[in-house]
Amino acid sequence: MSNKSPEDYLRIAEQSEEKKKGVLKIYFGMSPGVGKTYAMLCEAQRLKKEGSDVQIGIVETHGREETKALLNGLREISLKEILYKEIVWKEMDVEAVMAARPEYVLVDELAHSNIPGSLHKKRYQDVFMLLDAGINVLSTVNVQHLESQVDSVEKIIQSAVKETIPDIILERADELVLIDVIPDELLKRLAEGKIYIEEKINSARENFFKKENLTFLRELSLNYTARYVEKRMPHGRDKIMVAISASPHSRNLLRHAKRLSLERNAELFAFFSEKEEQRDPRSEELIRSHIRLAKELGAEVIHSYESDPVIGIMNAVHGKRVNRLVIGGSVKPNFLNFFRSNISEKLTRNLRDIEIIILPTSTEELKRVDLFQLLIPSSSLRQYLSILLLTLLITLLNLPLLPHIGYWPISILYLFYVALLGIFFSRGPVLVAALLSALFWNFLFIPPRFTFFISKLEDALMFCIFILIALINGGLTSKLKRNEMKLRSREEKLSILYELTRNLSKTSQSNEIIRIGESFFKKIFPFPANLFFYKQEIFSPEISDAKKLAVATIALKSGKPAGRYTETLSLSPSTFYPLQSPGGTTGVIEVESASEPTLEQEILLNTIANQVSLALERDTLSEEAKKTFLLKESEKLYNLVFNSLSHELKTPLTSIRGSASALLDTDIVEDPEARKSLLEEIQESALILNLLLGNLLDISRIESGYLSLKKEKVYPADIIHEAISYLGKNKSTHEIITETNDCKMEIDLDRVLFAHALFNLLYNACLYTPPSSTIWIKLVQKENHLIWSVEDNGKGLPSDASRIFQKFFRGEATGKIGTGLGLAITKSIVELHGGSISAMNRPEGGAKFVIELPISDRMV
Repeated sequence: MSNKSPEDYLRIAEQSEEKKKGVLKIYFGMSPGVGKTYAMLCEAQRLKKEGSDVQIGIVETHGREETKALLNGLREISLKEILYKEIVWKEMDVEAVMAARPEYVLVDELAHSNIPGSLHKKRYQDVFMLLDAGINVLSTVNVQHLESQVDSVEKIIQSAVKETIPDIILERADELVLIDVIPDELLKRLAEGKIYIEEKINSARENFFKKENLTFLRELSLNYTARYVEKRMPHGRDKIMVAISASPHSRNLLRHAKRLSLERNAELFAFFSEKEEQRDPRSEELIRSHIRLAKELGAEVIHSYESDPVIGIMNAVHGKRVNRLVIGGSVKPNFLNFFRSNISEKLTRNLRDIEIIILPTSTEELKRVDLFQLLIPSSSLRQYLSILLLTLLITLLNLPLLPHIGYWPISILYLFYVALLGIFFSRGPVLVAALLSALFWNFLFIPPRFTFFISKLEDALMFCIFILIALINGGLTSKLKRNEMKLRSREEKLSILYELTRNLSKTSQSNEIIRIGESFFKKIFPFPANLFFYKQEIFSPEISDAKKLAVATIALKSGKPAGRYTETLSLSPSTFYPLQSPGGTTGVIEVESASEPTLEQEILLNTIANQVSLALERDTLSEEAKKTFLLKESEKLYNLVFNSLSHELKTPLTSIRGSASALLDTDIVEDPEARKSLLEEIQESALILNLLLGNLLDISRIESGYLSLKKEKVYPADIIHEAISYLGKNKSTHEIITETNDCKMEIDLDRVLFAHALFNLLYNACLYTPPSSTIWIKLVQKENHLIWSVEDNGKGLPSDASRIFQKFFRGEATGKIGTGLGLAITKSIVELHGGSISAMNRPEGGAKFVIELPISDRMV
């Protein structure tokens, strides 16, 4: 026997991530005994004969011999034994199924509730995990177990449905197989003992297995299957919204709305608005259960903070473009409606362009409504005791004033007192104070005193008016206070979210994002909250506790809360909420709270978590974008270098090869002039190759940041001489004129690099000007700058001269093509020396490059 802890489920969570999800096939029927398990086992035997790996997760034969016979040849995965209330129970071992990883697994009775201590509360949640792990599942379920059908089933069969499943699991099913049997045939099976053992037959026939019940359930299953098929037809979808509250009637509203959405293939929304009054724990729990049910039914929950629920509903209807609205209403006019805001009437008046469906509240539920709760909402006993003491105090203060001002002015003091209470107390205590004030004023101040009898008509009218004014004034003041508190609460939440968004926008580092998120959680919530970012298959920061790691991994993989106060690993000491964003789940948030967070806290927690998740996703996307950009730039660089080198290498290599072949010719070797010309051609081609490789190395060193200067004392004329000497054959094809203007001082330069930069300008001028063109090199000293200029009388620069210093930019050369790196390298070398370079066209024609290089006074 094993009673596994959350630590044992870590391997399950790690195995549950698969690219391809499993296929779900459900055998669907109207009641027990129609043959769902039998049909499922027949399909399993067929799959086994075809060579598929089919194993049994759990199958209930209920003692039926024909069903047992179909188990032969199928491998059964051992069930897990769980000790609960000193009894050993057997449940499907999800861990063993995940470890075996069969192609198909049989999971009978989908609506079954697992024993506490299991991985999940319900068996259908186990099935979801298996499907997410890529395992195909065959399962069974009856129509009465569907959450949307519970109300109608209970009314007909007059019995409670104990186990239910959300309709979403049938909507998730890839295939729904209806097992249909007519009621007479099913009753015959029951009588033959093919459904239950003999002791249970009579009881079943008298209760569930009545012909009218079976006829109704059959019709229900047929209709549901038809809607299942229709929903998969490609056509437009309506939108239905249901308004829910803490009323128990909301469950009926949700189920009815779900049935409508199935009938009309509509998208379902559930609207919830904060009530004006403070909710008690019972109402809080009802709200949670209704929201949980709405999510299980596949509805999108819309939470509104509007003080007036009518305004909230109208905004949601217009925002979501809803076609139909489902709300609750009274069976008939009732005096209790005087104290209630008639939401249905207001919505009917204001929403004329949509269909409004009003479901009446049952008479039994109306009888359960407490009139005192309607008049005086629940507040703490401490508030009511405080009101009683304060009213007694005000009365004692008013008694000495009676002889001096009379009893009518005292009523004004009481009214002022009641209005003042509305600022500090909720509506219930304020209304109690109004009633007590009226009674004290009548008993102690209105003649005849110390009786509740009023002798004068004007005093009686005044007393009635006093009660009305006190009730209205106190109620309005309290309502204004509540609205103010709501507005202040909304403003605080908006301020928190604004500050959080602003802080998150300032950083793109995941560690900093997590730190900001945790600081906000500590500032807002009274319980500890820790953020964990999931990246590269690990959590950051690392979760050292193996039990917590198991729960966190399951929450991450499933995308649903796990741990304490949830239906997954509820015995865990912490609750883990997934950090979800449009791109997926980026991490989890751990909440360690001794009590379950309130609904408002949970909503705010999820809102902040979503903002943090979006920031984490932005960080991830930013990194991905950088990688994508680098890949594109790398590919672009590769193409440019390849295209350039393919030509630049081919031309000089061809020249070298041709000259070398010519030198092998005996006649040419004997001719000194021809021999000299060929050698010069080889030397020129080798110079071009050396220049090409040098440029590539220089640009890579510049961009990597490894290029550093080695300065030394050097004369500018020597730099110019070296740059010209590198030109080789180009010196003879162009006229080069040097004007140093007596700039004969020594300056600090990297001799090799700066000569190479100047050479690039000269070579560029030779490359882009026709033969016999003139190139001028000029030096001019201006204050503490040395101006270098290289000019030519060619065609000049293109119209967009700013681009010529970009890498791989090439103009139209005269018969030659460069790599487009020379000017970019020159610019980098000049800037490393602290100078600047510019390019322009000469007025008389040609291009001009100007280098301004700073020099110190001691160099002059």
